[in-house]
Amino acid sequence: MRHILRRYITRDPTGRPIAVQSERLTDDGEGRLQLDNERKVHRCSGCRRPVLELSESRGVCGWCFSRECCVHCVSRCQVCSRQLCGHCRQGFGGPPAVTVCAVCRQRLITREAIEDQLTMEQTEFDRHIAQQRLVYQFEALRLAEGRLQQAARFQEARLGIGRRTKLQWAMHLLGLIVVNLFKGLKYVIRRALP
Repeated sequence: MRHILRRYITRDPTGRPIAVQSERLTDDGEGRLQLDNERKVHRCSGCRRPVLELSESRGVCGWCFSRECCVHCVSRCQVCSRQLCGHCRQGFGGPPAVTVCAVCRQRLITREAIEDQLTMEQTEFDRHIAQQRLVYQFEALRLAEGRLQQAARFQEARLGIGRRTKLQWAMHLLGLIVVNLFKGLKYVIRRALP
């Protein structure tokens, strides 16, 4: 009985075998040949898939430095460009959705919280400006109404009209109601402002 054994070994740059293919040809002496092929491959420590060729290996994870990466599980942090294995990569769902490492994910979460705080402060400021604008508009309307009343009094004095008609009394009372309404609104708005 004769055995012929042939091995093909694929090694990585450090000299470690990543794939061993062996062929065993056995002759039993009676003219019957038997060929056995056996292939042992190194498995990627990141995703546990077999790495058949050297070109499929991508080196060591840049975050944990303990797991290897292959073409199937390797990814890059889209912030710091660090090479990540399947266990170390994390996702960030904020706009836009990206694949990141743990440190960059924490930085993005902090940045998103700061941006949310700034947005809330800007909204509060815009609301305050709008309330102030309404206060100034009410004040302008009150002053315009006062100017109209004063002009009406001057007109009455110039024309010598001492008595008021029912329409003039109604307009005068309506003006007083409007002035008191604006005073009430001004008080409510000032109480609502922080």
